[in-house]
Amino acid sequence: MKQKRLTCFLVLSFVIFSLFGCSGDVANTTFEQTNEIIFETTSVEATMMEPESILPETENSTIYDTEEETTTSPEPVFQELTVHFIDVGQGDCTLIICGDETMLIDAGDNNQGTKIQNYLQHEGISKLKYVVCTHPDADHIGGMDVILYKFDCETIFMTDEEKDTATYRDVIDTLENKIYKKTLPVVGEQYRLGDAEFTILAPSQMREDSNNNSVALMMTHGKNTFLFTGDAEEDEESDIVKLDLPAGIDVYKTGHHGSKSSSSEELLNAITPKYAVISCGEGNKYGHPHAQTLNNFRMMGIQVFRTDEQGTIVASSNGKEITWNCSPSTSWIAGEPVGTKEESSEPAPESEATQQTETQAAIDVPPTVVEETNPPASVTYICNMNTKKFHYPICSSVDQMKETNKLEVNLSRDEVIAQGYVPCKRCNP
Repeated sequence: MKQKRLTCFLVLSFVIFSLFGCSGDVANTTFEQTNEIIFETTSVEATMMEPESILPETENSTIYDTEEETTTSPEPVFQELTVHFIDVGQGDCTLIICGDETMLIDAGDNNQGTKIQNYLQHEGISKLKYVVCTHPDADHIGGMDVILYKFDCETIFMTDEEKDTATYRDVIDTLENKIYKKTLPVVGEQYRLGDAEFTILAPSQMREDSNNNSVALMMTHGKNTFLFTGDAEEDEESDIVKLDLPAGIDVYKTGHHGSKSSSSEELLNAITPKYAVISCGEGNKYGHPHAQTLNNFRMMGIQVFRTDEQGTIVASSNGKEITWNCSPSTSWIAGEPVGTKEESSEPAPESEATQQTETQAAIDVPPTVVEETNPPASVTYICNMNTKKFHYPICSSVDQMKETNKLEVNLSRDEVIAQGYVPCKRCNP
């Protein structure tokens, strides 16, 4: 009996030991598997979170928002800007409208005041935010007394230059009667006109010549630029160039009605305008525009508009492009100066022979030909023995000439003409 009990005890002990031993293996196996799963899960989560650990959330968010704004933000929309180069005959008058705000630069001669008044009223204008009197010559401020009297004018730009003329006194009297105060133009100051902005460029100093004291300004509207220089000549144009204006001015209101004393090569090379607008009277006695100015425009590929040929000219800007109410002039015909000086201190006209030469040059000279203004007494010319014309060697007609017809001479111009030859109208020797 005892032996049976001992045997049962041993069997029971073995069973219990086996059970506990298996339970320990199972537990260990379960832990290892669980631990392995947890580790693998943690590894996946760490991999997914890795980009966030490289870039902080705020920095990443900022970069994302900036990129999104750069690619999706629309271009700014500007109010329409219209520039009216009003035909006032031999004079200047420019009306600028942007949104509900308006600006007038000069007002033509004494007989143009009522005409300008009617034009402004037709445009629905009763108030001018800015008025610019570029300088006290009659062809620029002659009609200004009417404008100052008939319209409410907020800011009136005038220099301190005075002129002993009835025209100037009329303007000053009107200023006093309307209790207006003039604002001195200061180079570098900027003003808003609707969506547009303009900067005063001149005068930086006062000179004896009134033309070189003209108020000059640049109007910017989005990507488009307009330059107005009054009657500024080379001295004041040189001051303007020193301001480092942006190259590629879109519209250049031609200085001094297209006179050769303005629109210097220094200025044109600095601003390289796409368009030039000339305000002058048909058949004016000063020969505006001069052939030299037109030739420079033509050689630079500048498209020209002229009030003497096309009447009032209107340019419209949307901040990106400029459209016109007419096509550019294609005549390239210079004026024919006659008569004497006027109040504008215009240089005395040249001799009839010189006038004829300038007129022909403006009509016929190609863009690649530069006229020699003061040739020496003895010059090399190429004569065409067939057509009996003589040319400069650089003339394009020489390239088209047959070799058998060419005759090279080294004579003065008068000597060549005395031999029966006539000057070429293309190169104007």
